[in-house]
Amino acid sequence: MSRIRQLTAMIIVSLFLVACSGGTSTESSASQAAEGFPAMGLTELDAYLAKHAGKPSVMFFWTTWCPSCKQQIPEMEQFLESSGDRVNVFSVSLDEKVEALDEFFKGKKRTLPVFLGDKALAAKFGVEAIPTLVVFDAEGKPIIVRPGVFPKPMLEALADKLVAK
Repeated sequence: MSRIRQLTAMIIVSLFLVACSGGTSTESSASQAAEGFPAMGLTELDAYLAKHAGKPSVMFFWTTWCPSCKQQIPEMEQFLESSGDRVNVFSVSLDEKVEALDEFFKGKKRTLPVFLGDKALAAKFGVEAIPTLVVFDAEGKPIIVRPGVFPKPMLEALADKLVAK
C-alpha cells in the first residue's frame, strides 16, 4: 500500500511540474512571430545556400536599432526587386528578440526575406560592425565580407559582375 501512495504522490508532483512549466504568453507569441522570421544559424545557412546553388547570393547582417541598417533596408528591397531574378537576396537580423522585428516591420510592406540570426553565424563571418554585407558565389562560397551601407547602384554593379563570372 505504501508503494501505491509513493507512486500516486510522484504522479501528482509530476503533473504539477508539467502544468507549471508551460511557456509564458511572451514565449508563445515569440514562437508564433518567429514563423515570419525563421531562424538562421550555420546549419540553416548551409541549407539555404545549397537550395539556391547555381545562383550568387547576397546576405546582409543588421539590427532594428542601427541607423545605418535602417538606411540599408530600402536599398536591399530595391535591389531584390531589380536583381532578384539573377541573385538571391536576403537579410539576417542580429536582434536578440523577434518582437523587435515585429515592431520594426509593423505596418510596412516587406518583400526582403528576413531571418533571425545567431552569434555563431555572425562570428563565422567576423561581423564586428553592422550592417555587414556577405556575398557568396554561385557555389555558396563567401567571396566578399564588408561592413557599411551599399546603395542600390553599387549592389546592381556587384550583381552584374557576379552573374558575368
